[in-house]
Formats: sequence, structure tokens, C-alpha cells
Amino acid sequence: MFLKNSARRFSNSVRSTPSLFARWSAHSLRLRLMFWYGGLLLLGLSCFALLVLLLASDTINKNVESAITGATSVTTSSLKRSLSPRPPYWPDHLTPETLANYSSPGIIVEVFNQSNMMLYSSDAQNSFGLDDATWQKLAHSPTPLWYNASIGGDQAMIEVSAVYPPGPAAATHTPGGGMIGALLVAKSLRDVNATLSSLQELLLLTGSLVLVLFFCCGWAVVGYTLRPLLDLVKMASSIATDTARGKSMSHLSRRVKRPDGEDEMSQVVDAFNEMLSSIESSTAGQRRFIADASHELRAPLTTIQGNLAFLIRYIEDIPPAERRTMLADAHGETLRLASLVDELLLLARADASMGQLIQPAQPAPIVELDRTLLRLVRQMRRRLEIEETALKIEIGGIEPVRVLGDEENMRRVMVILLDNAIKYTRTEEGEGRITVALQRLGKQAVLCVSDPGIGIETKDLPHIFERFYRADLARSREGTGLGLAIAQTLVEQLNGHISAESTPGEGSTFRVSLPLA
Repeated sequence: MFLKNSARRFSNSVRSTPSLFARWSAHSLRLRLMFWYGGLLLLGLSCFALLVLLLASDTINKNVESAITGATSVTTSSLKRSLSPRPPYWPDHLTPETLANYSSPGIIVEVFNQSNMMLYSSDAQNSFGLDDATWQKLAHSPTPLWYNASIGGDQAMIEVSAVYPPGPAAATHTPGGGMIGALLVAKSLRDVNATLSSLQELLLLTGSLVLVLFFCCGWAVVGYTLRPLLDLVKMASSIATDTARGKSMSHLSRRVKRPDGEDEMSQVVDAFNEMLSSIESSTAGQRRFIADASHELRAPLTTIQGNLAFLIRYIEDIPPAERRTMLADAHGETLRLASLVDELLLLARADASMGQLIQPAQPAPIVELDRTLLRLVRQMRRRLEIEETALKIEIGGIEPVRVLGDEENMRRVMVILLDNAIKYTRTEEGEGRITVALQRLGKQAVLCVSDPGIGIETKDLPHIFERFYRADLARSREGTGLGLAIAQTLVEQLNGHISAESTPGEGSTFRVSLPLA
């Protein structure tokens, strides 16, 4: 019922979602992954392009500076050969051919005397000249001046250096002292800017192509990678729809195809398939439980109903002794029915409490398990004496142990194990002895109940704790098949573990392990 209600709610929510939103939701993870990785790729490409531009710009600027420095050196050598060693130093006419022979393409050379008068310019149409501020800076600077200027709409890099008289005096000059003129060498940055602009366009075009290619290929790759998730969603939606419509539970046997490899997606699919297997097993167990419970309840009810109906119809014709027999049978079946209902209610309460997170206001009580066991053994011995049976209960060894939990539940587990031992121990060959032991093993208290009974076959041993399961050897004894299931549920509530060992025809041993207080 819980599974069907959950499936119905899930199916209704799926059907109420608009188709457009459903399509967007189906691709939202895919889109988010693409946007995230696309953003990271864009950031990486931008950093790469910026680094390339910086390195290219720095290299080109160094080449421009090298060309200007070379032109300055050559021009200075030519000037020194043209200067006179005595004032006024400058020749009446500066030979332009001498300077022009050493000028490089795109380089402008200008020469000024100490009065800031231009004596020579390699390009009369594009003259820079020197303003007073630059002249003053040059007069007080020990090194040439570098700056950028604009002329004719183009940027140019300029170096201005001082000109000193030739001879020994030039080697001992101080900044501004003995300066007889200035040399200006400029190189246009038109080619440099054009190269950088072309590089920017190339990087932008390449980056755009890489992004487009990434999104195209990435969309296909991410879609292929996430395909198992889409199959998982389709499978879950199909199961929810079939369950809500009340169809057969056979659809739970379907599984999502596992992708190759051992990655996270494979683990998700494995976990989902394991969950489906668990749900299928649980559902099959519930159906089997309902069928078995119905059968067990129907048998005593049929007997009670038949006896009472017969008594009502023929009460005057039935002898008193036979009436008492029929009433005794009905009463016995009523007691059996009441016991079965009590056991079912106990299991239902245990299941409900195990499905909830309980935080007790007070800590669990401490139970002296050895005293509880000894008291129960005495009661069982008196019961066997009253029944005048040949069975005996022996104590194999009891150590004082204390555990946390409900004493009544622990006692109920012991009663179930001792009742089973008494029920399935044969006494035809003489006296049967049931052995009870309680000892410490590490941090566990271990209770052992051994009997020399009919035993349990190997094929039945894994199923004896299932509800209503009864082995072939046990069908000759009375019982409902709920005792061991109740014992296991109560032991698990106490954070313990119960197990069984058996040899057919020789007997069985049940062990209950509980954590020590």
C-alpha cells in the first residue's frame, strides 16, 4: 500500500509537469555541465590569448626599441664625424646624405643644435620637433628619453639623446653640461599596431571556432555520458505509472542497462538496480506474507465457523458429550487464532518502531541477562514437570552479563528459543536434554540454546527466520512459523544478531549476540 501510494503521488507529479519544463529539466544537467565547462574553457582561452598578446607586444616593442637604438648609434657616429672639435662645433651645412644612408624604413631622424633649432630632418613632412619641457628633461637626464607621440594619425616611439662635442671633453661631460644639441629618432608603430590587431583577430576567430567545436562535440559526449541517467528516469517513471494503475508487479523485474566501465555512472545504475531488486524482493515478501497470513487465519476460522454452524442447526440432536467436544475444538481454534493475531500485531508494532527514528528521553534500562535467563529456566523446568515429559533443561554455563534494552523483549526471545527446542526435541528414545549457556565474548553477550532434536535441513536453514516459513521436518509439529521471525525482529531492535546451526537428525543450536552495557 505504501509503495502504491508513493508511486501514485510520483506519477501525478510527473503528469502535472508541463511538457516544456519537463524537456528543460531533462537537459538541465546537460546544459549546466556545458555552460560550466564552456565557461572554464572560455576563461582558459581568454587567459591564453591575453598571455600571447602580452608576449607578442613585448617582443615587438623590444624589436622596435632595438631598431631605434641601432639607428641612434649609427646616426651619432655620423654626427661625430661631421662635428668640429671647437665651437661652434656644428658645420655650416649638415650633410643629409650621410644621415639618410643609415636610416631604416619607417624611421625618422631629426637633429637639433643647442638653440633647439632643427638642423636636419629625414622626413620634412612629418616632423616631431622638441618642446621646451622635453629639452629641459633631456638636459637633466643622464640617459636618453623614451616616449610615444602621435603624428599624422599614427603612433610613433621616440628616443631623444643629447649630442656632445667630439674629442676628450665628450668623455667627461655631466648631464646638461657641454650639450651642444639633441638627436631625435622616431619609428612609426603603424606596422606594430596592424600586427597586434591581426593577432587579436586571429586569436578571437580561433577561440570562437574552438568554443563552437567544443559545444558541438561536448553536447554529444555529455549526452552519451548521461544517457544512463535518462534510462534510469524513464524506468522509474514507467514503474511509478504501472504501480499507480495497479498493474502486475512483474515490471519490478526490469533493470536499467549497465554502462561499461566502473565509473560513477555505473555505480549509480548498480545502486538503482539493487534498489529495484530490494523492492521486488520486499514486495514479493509482502505478498507471500499476506497470502500465508490469510491461509493461517482462514483455517481456524473455518473450523470455528463449521462447528458453530453445525451446533446451531443440530443442537437438539447432538449428544452432550459430542457438543462439548465440538465446543472444545472451537475454543482451541479460537485460542490459536488469538495467538496468531497477537503474533501478527507484535510483528506489525516491531516493524513500525524499526521504521522510525526514536530518540528516547531517558537511556535504555540495564538488564541483568543472567538473572532473567535463570528465572525463565526455573519456570520452564516446572512446566516440564507438570507435563510429565522426559525432557530436561541443563545449564551449560552462565556468566554474569548486563545489557541495555527491554527485559520483556529479551525474555520473549528466550521463550521462543526454548519453546522451539522443547517442541522439536524427540523423546521417543529416552530423555532429551536441552542445554542453555550464556557467556561473554569480547564486547558481546552470547546466549546459546542447543537441542538434540530433529534438526534443520541445509536447504531450509537460510529461510527459517522468514515469516510463516516452516521446514518440511517441522510441519508435523504445531506452529504458525512466526516465532523465529519475531525473535529476529526483537533481537535486531536490541542491536543484536541471531543465527542458527543445525544438522538434520542430530539437533540445532541458536545463538543470540547482544552488546554489553
